[in-house]
Amino acid sequence: MANRPMPILIDTDIGDDIDDALAIALALNSPEVDLRGVTTVFGDVDTRTRLALKLLATYGRTDIPVATGRGAPLMGPPPTHAPNQAVVLAEDEALPKPSGHPADELIRRAADEAGGRLTIVTIGAMTNMALALLRDARLARWARLVVMGGVVNTQMGEWNIRCDPEAARICFESGIPITMVGLDVTLKCQMSEQDVEAIAARGTPACALLDAMIGAWSGSADGTRKRKRPILHDPLAVAVAFRPELVTMEPRRVAVETRGEFTRAFTVATKSDQPNAQVCLDVDSGAFVRLFMERILSR
Repeated sequence: MANRPMPILIDTDIGDDIDDALAIALALNSPEVDLRGVTTVFGDVDTRTRLALKLLATYGRTDIPVATGRGAPLMGPPPTHAPNQAVVLAEDEALPKPSGHPADELIRRAADEAGGRLTIVTIGAMTNMALALLRDARLARWARLVVMGGVVNTQMGEWNIRCDPEAARICFESGIPITMVGLDVTLKCQMSEQDVEAIAARGTPACALLDAMIGAWSGSADGTRKRKRPILHDPLAVAVAFRPELVTMEPRRVAVETRGEFTRAFTVATKSDQPNAQVCLDVDSGAFVRLFMERILSR
């Protein structure tokens, strides 16, 4: 008997780096995945929601709910920059309506409906996830979390953690099962120029939209063919959810620094007899990029 597709919800800051859109596309093109929802976070969440709705509609998946989340971190004001990929949205474009529930509520409902099988993949700030856990601590027993965030072998604050360190700390201390896919691993997964051109040449509506979003992110939305080579940070997190054999992991105790003047948002992943996460330490980047391209070009 074949395994049932894995119920997954993606929490995203789609619209800045291109890897969010590519991660959602990977999930939509993977038969192992049953995408139960998309939630948006950080900054201009209304535009991010419209981008997610457009991407899903282009793939013919208007049945997947999209919920708008919190734009501001738990402490501090929201960022003011506009998502660069908003240029693919037409002002009068008719899109499906977003969910009537806020993001944290959609997360909790999806976990309940999945009967304890939901995997939540956070590929942006962890604000929505922290709010969901704060409002219902039982979520830590109903779901598991795959985090694109943090870094193990470098002293720095990775972007998604820096966007809301307090939220990240709440999640890592909540007891929810976590797999951490950090920057030092995802940086090994970059598309080639041929990969980028293959998406442009594919000719399907989905790949045409992805190509336009890559162009906007590259700063080449004026019609020039120059495209940057995306690093597949977020798609790797999605892939690890259903293909963990792509990476090497160890149980670690991950602490998120929230106070230090120079160390705020650092993730310290130490060996411990009380680990709170499976931490990715290496990746078969060739196998992953091949899988990614096969799936993206499949439609």
